[in-house]
This record gives sequence, C-alpha cells and structure tokens, in this order.
Amino acid sequence: MNKDPQKIVEQIFSLVTELAEMTGNKITLPKSSNKPLPKEKMSGTTGGIRGLVDEGYLDDPKLLPEIIERLKQEGRHYSNAAVSMGLLNLVRERVLTRFRDKNKKIWKYVIRK
Repeated sequence: MNKDPQKIVEQIFSLVTELAEMTGNKITLPKSSNKPLPKEKMSGTTGGIRGLVDEGYLDDPKLLPEIIERLKQEGRHYSNAAVSMGLLNLVRERVLTRFRDKNKKIWKYVIRK
C-alpha cells in the first residue's frame, strides 16, 4: 500500500484544524519548500547514490556490486572505493542503513525507514 505523504499531511492538518476550531483556536499551515536538492547534493558519487534512493532502487537490500552496476547503467562510472564511501556517508546521514549478510559476510544497503 503506497500512500502519498503529502496527502496524509493534508488530512492530518485538516483534522487538527477542525479540532482547534472546536476549542476556539486557529492554526495556520507553515509554508513548506518543496525545492529539489541543491545541485551540490546531487553531484559526485553520493549524488549518484541519492538519485538511486530517489527513484526507489534501494527500497530492497542491495549489495555493493549491484549498486555499482546500476550506477554504470546510468552512465555514472565510479570506483568501488568511491561508491563504498558514498554509501557509508549516506548511512552516517541516516538516509540509508546497512546490515551484514551472514552467509557471505558482506554489507547490504537499503533505504532507512
């Protein structure tokens, strides 16, 4: 079941507004900026991986070689070390999470939920 987060926020806001009006208060929705990521956030290895996150490629756990191959298919050719470091940076930023595959003793990366 895929729900649009924006619609959920709007539904919650309408319910909170209705509740506030019942108590005699008024609530206004702050303006949000739906700006795309700045260009510097989408450049380099980490930017390429962010693109995979945005398109939902990392919704399921993926191994490093799978991610490197997908980046190559998109015309982004990076070394194994560069992709590995980019993935680690996104894990530190809490965009991704990683876990060890017990049988192969290698990391799998997935979007943090």
